[in-house]
Amino acid sequence: MSQTKQGPNDDRQMPRPPHLPPAAIWAIVLGMALIAAMVVFRVDTWGDRGSGLSPRFEFDVSELVAVDPDLISHSETAQVPVGMQSVQAIAATSDGRFLVAGDRAVQIFQADGTMDQAFSVPDEPRCLAVAGEDHDFPGRIYVGLASRVEVFDASGQPIATWSEGLDQDSLLTSLAVFEDNVLAADAGNRVVVRWDATGRLLGTIGQPDDQRGIDGFVIPSEHFDIVVPDDGVLRVVNPGAQRIEAFTLDGSPLGHWGEASARIEGFFGCCNPSHLTVLADGRFVTSEKGLPRVKLYSPQGEFESVIATTALLTNRGGGPEIRDEHSSRTFDVAADGTGRVLVLDPNTRQVRIFEPLESGAVGDAG
Repeated sequence: MSQTKQGPNDDRQMPRPPHLPPAAIWAIVLGMALIAAMVVFRVDTWGDRGSGLSPRFEFDVSELVAVDPDLISHSETAQVPVGMQSVQAIAATSDGRFLVAGDRAVQIFQADGTMDQAFSVPDEPRCLAVAGEDHDFPGRIYVGLASRVEVFDASGQPIATWSEGLDQDSLLTSLAVFEDNVLAADAGNRVVVRWDATGRLLGTIGQPDDQRGIDGFVIPSEHFDIVVPDDGVLRVVNPGAQRIEAFTLDGSPLGHWGEASARIEGFFGCCNPSHLTVLADGRFVTSEKGLPRVKLYSPQGEFESVIATTALLTNRGGGPEIRDEHSSRTFDVAADGTGRVLVLDPNTRQVRIFEPLESGAVGDAG
């Protein structure tokens, strides 16, 4: 049987559908809207009713969160409230004072948690560092914005703006000061930028270089931390590789430590550790995201203990809910000259102070 097709110039009219009265059309529209609404309400958009999978497919983090009590080396001795809506970074001084950046401002606290002063910055701060006594300008404060560094004196008065070596792709995530060197971790360009004390560019560190054995930094998210201990060796978190890499200040690689592992001594999940600091004795403190926890490592990178457990940081014995927005927030860390570890809690907007177990029990400050 042959069929007749209507061409583009065929004068014959195709049969028209029967005419529907307006009431019928509105009934159809309303019916479709009702069906759509039922679908929306039935779909668990936010996951509040769980995944719907069999329990054997659920991701149970309870075993990862559990920590042998014998591995816990510190207790929380104080919590200092920070009067900000959003906290971004923390830095500490050798005499126990500490600084917190957020809300386009920097607040400076005495060792006992009393806020001493505050000053504003021109944009949202992302990272923070304070020059020590070995610096050409002791007490100078460096605040990293997205693509520049704002320099302030110890009283918070602006001095200079540095942007040499940075560009529109820059995204500063960490600052470090050692003697007359100032260094910035640029997550946008995946390098560490180095200046002298006057802001003159000295070079960049970490670009891929086969001849020098440098693979480059793997930075899937905005977490890229650096620190320079008293030995003068730059340590850089390579978050995608889940390790800490060591460089001379002129950029020569010296090795690395750390591994991706669900075991307590390793770094679990993506892009960890998220933050790094160093104690006066050369031991390293790491902070992880996802399942937040703060741990202590030897100067050689060997795991020693747990400073703050996931349960303590999240106030949840079973660990955080992976879908919880709080689980994506990171806990910046700093260490003062007295040996205290300062943890900046983005959820409670507090500085949580941890000391070795023999030093005290949980309390409040401020």
